Amino acid sequence: MRRRLTIALLGTVLVSLLLAGIVTLSLVRRADRQATQRALEQEATVLAELMETNPFDLRHPNPRLLLAAETLRRNDVTVLLLRDRAVLGEFPDQVLPEDLHPLAAGSERQVSGIRGSTAWAAAVGERPGRLPTAVVLTDDADQLLGTVVRWSVVSAAISLGLAAVVAAVLSRRLTRPLSQARDATLTIADGDLSARVPIQAGRRDEIGDLSSSINDMAASLERSHNVERQFLMSISHDLRTPLTSIRGYSEAIVDGTAADEPQAAEIIVSEAARLERLVNDLLDLARLDAREFTLDLRLVDVGTVIEEVCAGFAQVAADRQLELRALMPAETGRVAPVMAWCDPGRLAQIIANLVQNALRFADTIVQVECRMEDSSDDPAVGARTIITVADDGPGISEQDRPHVFERLYVARHTPQAKEAGSGLGLAIVAELAEAMNGAVSVAGRHPVGTQFTVELPGTEPEESSG
Repeated sequence: MRRRLTIALLGTVLVSLLLAGIVTLSLVRRADRQATQRALEQEATVLAELMETNPFDLRHPNPRLLLAAETLRRNDVTVLLLRDRAVLGEFPDQVLPEDLHPLAAGSERQVSGIRGSTAWAAAVGERPGRLPTAVVLTDDADQLLGTVVRWSVVSAAISLGLAAVVAAVLSRRLTRPLSQARDATLTIADGDLSARVPIQAGRRDEIGDLSSSINDMAASLERSHNVERQFLMSISHDLRTPLTSIRGYSEAIVDGTAADEPQAAEIIVSEAARLERLVNDLLDLARLDAREFTLDLRLVDVGTVIEEVCAGFAQVAADRQLELRALMPAETGRVAPVMAWCDPGRLAQIIANLVQNALRFADTIVQVECRMEDSSDDPAVGARTIITVADDGPGISEQDRPHVFERLYVARHTPQAKEAGSGLGLAIVAELAEAMNGAVSVAGRHPVGTQFTVELPGTEPEESSG
């Protein structure tokens, strides 16, 4: 690329110099010829006036005439006689008899012209009592052209030399970061996601933006790779733990070494259910990623869904000596039911995942509530349904909150969970809420605890109702 860029720059400069040189030489040649022609006209007139006061013989030119011609630096001086509308004498080269016909006819006192590379001028001198004479001067029409060409070549050579230096420096400066970016991307492609493109401090051009974009991409890939690796390790651990328990208790039952076979069978059933939940979570995530799941969107009574979900977790909460409270609209002073435009099955899955997560960390109580809110900031959005699931557990630190909806994210500042989970529930909640044109967020409670908030459309969208 450096070679092509250098050649392109030099080619551009060379073409520019050629075009400028052609135009310049054309103008100089034209101006030089016009100036030479005018000078010859003036000098021919002067010599013709000199002829009027001095005798002249074609065979023996007047010394004063020759001296004047030499003073004017015109050595090619020809004197011709005019008689009976004819011009007598030996014509100089590049001057034809018909060129002087206006002088012989008396219609002009001075004529001039350019033929080939020779400029000429002729003027008539009247001599009393003698035949009139015509003084003809010739000279090179392109007197300055050779000098201009030589200086143009010198200046072009200097310009090309400077252009070559500038092109080399500029191409090196442009291609170096591109080469570094190429090397970094090749290293990343080979699997080293820690590779980065060096960025010059303070650089704010397109190349700097490209380098920053490549580094951002590499950082994103590295983080995704780490998350994927953590995902595989966590899934492997979550699969291995219940499988180990199932195998151990099954072998104990088969061998007859189990101390309490009914209890061993219950553990097997519990671990199998745990495996089933994990597999279902993985399948849900796979369908969400591939957009292969279907949604049965309609207006749903959110309070009814909350009651059903909380009823299903009532025994779990009781076993852990926790209070699971579902605040219905009537309890909050609202008579009309709280409706949401969503899939009832997916809504139940969202609430179940949030309740299950809250039960793992709560100290005494888990509270589920729903309400309607009007979007006063943007009337076009319409009413929104708000569902909150809150607990009084240790809470989630501010550093961990932006990541809690990532798959298998492990909080760094949260105490050990009371029960191991798959680590996929909150990720499924976020993706399901988004699929139903909603959103989910998390916030801390005062003085302790965590509150998850799900926001869904409260009315049927206009495009759906038509």
